[in-house]
Amino acid sequence: MKFTEVRSKQDWKDFHRVPHIVYKDDPNWIAPLQGDIEAVFDPTVNDTFKDGEAVCWTLRDDNGQLVGRVAAFMDHTRNKMQEHPIGGLGFFECIENETYAFALFEKAREWVEARGATVLDGPVNFGEREKFWGLLVKGFYPPLFQENYQPKYYRRFFEDWGFIPYEQILTFRGESNAIPVERLRNVVKRLKQRSNIETKNLDYRQLEQYTKDFCEIYNAAFSKYGHFKPLQPEQVQKILLEAKAIADTNTLSISYFDGKPAAFCAVLPDINELIRFAKGKLSWWKIPILLIKKAMKKQFIAKGIGFGIHPDFQNKGAYAVIVEHMANTRNIRRYPQMYLTTVRAHNFEAVGVYQKLNVKVDRIHVAYRKPLKEGIPVESFEFTEPY
Repeated sequence: MKFTEVRSKQDWKDFHRVPHIVYKDDPNWIAPLQGDIEAVFDPTVNDTFKDGEAVCWTLRDDNGQLVGRVAAFMDHTRNKMQEHPIGGLGFFECIENETYAFALFEKAREWVEARGATVLDGPVNFGEREKFWGLLVKGFYPPLFQENYQPKYYRRFFEDWGFIPYEQILTFRGESNAIPVERLRNVVKRLKQRSNIETKNLDYRQLEQYTKDFCEIYNAAFSKYGHFKPLQPEQVQKILLEAKAIADTNTLSISYFDGKPAAFCAVLPDINELIRFAKGKLSWWKIPILLIKKAMKKQFIAKGIGFGIHPDFQNKGAYAVIVEHMANTRNIRRYPQMYLTTVRAHNFEAVGVYQKLNVKVDRIHVAYRKPLKEGIPVESFEFTEPY
């Protein structure tokens, strides 16, 4: 076996080739965009590098054939808040061979241990927790955009090597016309008689104000969670500008109570089926094809990427206001199906909110944890769904 650290353009080509080998006979797999993956490991793009480090490798067998890949990383900022420093493992792909899989795990382990990690999490992302996170264990369907899809045998690799299920990540699926709009509309009507309530969609001409209000809600709503990192308006601006070609401003909304940001809901059209033809390479000449496909498509799957209510407005009708606004006739027609993604099963508030929309768990990912030293406990979050 031979490991190669990814440094050159050819190394990156090999890194991207591995999943095409693994999934060559799997019709459900849709290649993630190579640019999205490389951006994770680009210090000029990923702010986690400000106090973090990462590395990628490919693995070849004794005949020189590619058989696997893996990445390892350390987020030193987040580790300052942890009792036991955490190393991360992600972007793991391997043919069905335990020897190669365990060698990839060991490579990542050695690297993070050398940098002080005492536990190893995987498969996870270096930075954002809303994409490329967790191992698929239930719901082996074509993935959503930037959602992990893996073969069933990966679960055996992780658990046989000693990884312990640590966190359950849920994806809910529902029909948009099943949202109880009339009941919500009556609630909103009564609320508007007592308060000055309005909901605004994203206007790119007012992006600075939108992202400021978005972050005010997000940071207040999620600061109580252990992995929380405050969002800055500049980060959200960057994301929205990058997504401008595919974003639907009618589904990126913020509700205000008496002029104060109260709730946000962020939904994007899922483009994964549209980019299947690109096979991971969205080169300049393929972009017009994607835009034409998008323009011609009348209906999309809605991918919910964010929902939050400011603590000052929880249990005061903000949920009804933002959902009633989103569930208008235009949006329901354009997005007959909705997926609500990367919902942590132990986030009972979020799960409860989503269940009010008449959705059901459609697929499950699991993030694993392995102690790298004896005596370190793994206190898993509560799992709510069988898999």
